[in-house]
Amino acid sequence: VDYVALDEYDRVPGLAEASAEQSMESSKYKIFNRWSTPSLPNDGIHRLFEQSDQNWYLHKCERCNHWNQLSYEDYDSSSIDAGGNILTVNPDGVDFLAKTVVPGSFQFVCQKCGKPLDRWYNGEWVAKYPDRTRNGQGIKGYMISQMNAVWISADQLKTRELNSTSKQAFHNYILG
Repeated sequence: VDYVALDEYDRVPGLAEASAEQSMESSKYKIFNRWSTPSLPNDGIHRLFEQSDQNWYLHKCERCNHWNQLSYEDYDSSSIDAGGNILTVNPDGVDFLAKTVVPGSFQFVCQKCGKPLDRWYNGEWVAKYPDRTRNGQGIKGYMISQMNAVWISADQLKTRELNSTSKQAFHNYILG
């Protein structure tokens, strides 16, 4: 086997992974990809990502040039580190009982300046620990969430949060 791809890696039995690795023994390519939504801290795909070079998809603000690692926290103008990239534009647009959000109630903004963030054209993968994969060694890891999916609005994410079975389910399976 030259190439193995394991989707939903956190659900793959350990013996199945070991068998796939052994099948690659004679391959000159040995390409082994794993994808998953993290289910537990320091386990499965999360553990592999922690050991990797940790590539994050960052978005550069056109106004202040700040590179944003998207955070689902509410925007906080008092400090870059205090808040995230979600700005509430219309607090009256949220109906907690009906679990609905009026379009335009939330917006993706720059974590530094609070201006609307263009997620379409100015993103790039940046490794937090590039030395971990020097000379073709180590694990290349990539973290991306639905916040990076340009076709999903902040309003849609907030609606999904309201309709999620739990906060953990939302963070694990919607944000990823």
